[in-house]
Amino acid sequence: MELCSVLYSLWWITSTVFPLVAGAFGPLANLASVCALVQTWRVYVPPGASEIHGDRVADPAWLLGINAVSLVMAVIANIFILMTFAQRIRYRVSLPFTITLWYISSILLIGLVIAATKLLQEDAGKSFAFSQSYYYGIMAAVLYFIIATLLFTNYFNSTIKRRYPPSFRVLTIPQRTLMLQTTSLMFYLGLGALVFSKLESWEYVDTIYWADYTLLTVGLGSDYPLQQTASKIILIPYAVGGIIVLGLVVSSVRGMVLERGKIKMNRRAIQKQREKWLKELEAKKKDNDTRSANELIKEDFEIMRKIERAAESKGKWMALVTSSMAFLLVWLGGAMVFTFSERTQHWTYFDSLFFSYTSLLTIGYGDYYPQSNSGKPFFVIWSVIAVPTMTILISNMSDTVVRGVRDGTLWIGQKTVLPDAKNPTPSEQREQTDNAIEQVRDGIPCSPKQVQESIAAQIRVISGHLGFEPPKRYTFDEWIEFLELLELRWESEGWSWLSEDGPLMSGLTETQWVLGELCRKLEKALSA
Repeated sequence: MELCSVLYSLWWITSTVFPLVAGAFGPLANLASVCALVQTWRVYVPPGASEIHGDRVADPAWLLGINAVSLVMAVIANIFILMTFAQRIRYRVSLPFTITLWYISSILLIGLVIAATKLLQEDAGKSFAFSQSYYYGIMAAVLYFIIATLLFTNYFNSTIKRRYPPSFRVLTIPQRTLMLQTTSLMFYLGLGALVFSKLESWEYVDTIYWADYTLLTVGLGSDYPLQQTASKIILIPYAVGGIIVLGLVVSSVRGMVLERGKIKMNRRAIQKQREKWLKELEAKKKDNDTRSANELIKEDFEIMRKIERAAESKGKWMALVTSSMAFLLVWLGGAMVFTFSERTQHWTYFDSLFFSYTSLLTIGYGDYYPQSNSGKPFFVIWSVIAVPTMTILISNMSDTVVRGVRDGTLWIGQKTVLPDAKNPTPSEQREQTDNAIEQVRDGIPCSPKQVQESIAAQIRVISGHLGFEPPKRYTFDEWIEFLELLELRWESEGWSWLSEDGPLMSGLTETQWVLGELCRKLEKALSA
């Protein structure tokens, strides 16, 4: 069972996560490739100046041509994968072609990077340095290679090993739209940078850096303040639109990874909690439990609720741990890179940690900001990943830490200044349970026509609960009514909320489970 669960998780990652990551990072790699093309790869650094103020040195024609070919092939690959996500092109036809194009794009850029390094070595002693476009070329090559490898793994497992269907049909509509959203974000970022670069007379790669920290609301502002009135006017709608698109991307990423992870962890936690409670119930039976059937069925229901609460709590804390680890990785790893790239500014690791942290929190003081030709491109790629990671962490903290503080505050208030609600005694609880069950049973219709009408009416009511978020959970009294309509007698037929065919282990919401059972019951009643 455990091995099957592990294999299922691995196949889910390769069949769902890998193509989604490839689709999401494809547009980012294309934007990096565009930035690698718009500027020469070498600059001449005058005596006493820095590389950011260097003069452009013309690249050989072959470097420009191969760079353009790499970009065109990568864009075609991106269009093909987008069409495959939309099921406009067959998976078996498009994916090999897409993988090949992205691998070729990566290899071409890697070759150019190696060649450019040799060109710089030939100019040793002449104060030459690499431009931002050179570093964008490196990042685009790495991203293309990663994307192609992820898609190849997906294709290998689906078509050659036949571990899952050779298609992207397993992806939900929201998951498929993630690539369209990231494409929109990168296009919006790139187009806005083009407009502002013309208005402010900035280099395009510098404007990409500015537009990136603007849309991510980091707002460093110290190195590229807007000077033109037209730029300030255009910024107002541009920033709003970018933040909206970014919010859609962050929401989709959270739904793709974290929510799916919560579901999987929730099921495992439910299974473990259920096994523990079943052992306790079995022990009570051996001890000749003398409680009534009504008391036992109420206890069974309350155990189900306890299991659900424990599983949900564990899932939320595991999501917090996962997002915290991702946050530490991008924070500490990013700071390490900035320490190296900004060594000309004499940044210590602590300085880089401070800058990375204020950027992650989108504070953006502006007292520290990357100035090197390698630091700015890295900041663009890093921030696109890091800021959404921080947003997801804050969201998970609201589900755990913030809720814990709120509940603790309410508990202190109830013990001090707030009125304390009176809880019923055990005997009163037993009486309430017995009365609720008897009232429901007294109201159950007897004739077949009445049964059919009651089930149909209940289906109509319950169907309205399908869209509830979070999913609706029914009270004990409501559940008793459902069970009586379904003719599931807990005390006589051995049915339980904790059984294998019960709602707890079905993987469905309570609304979906009840609705399915009522529909099956209505079919039997009509065919009788």
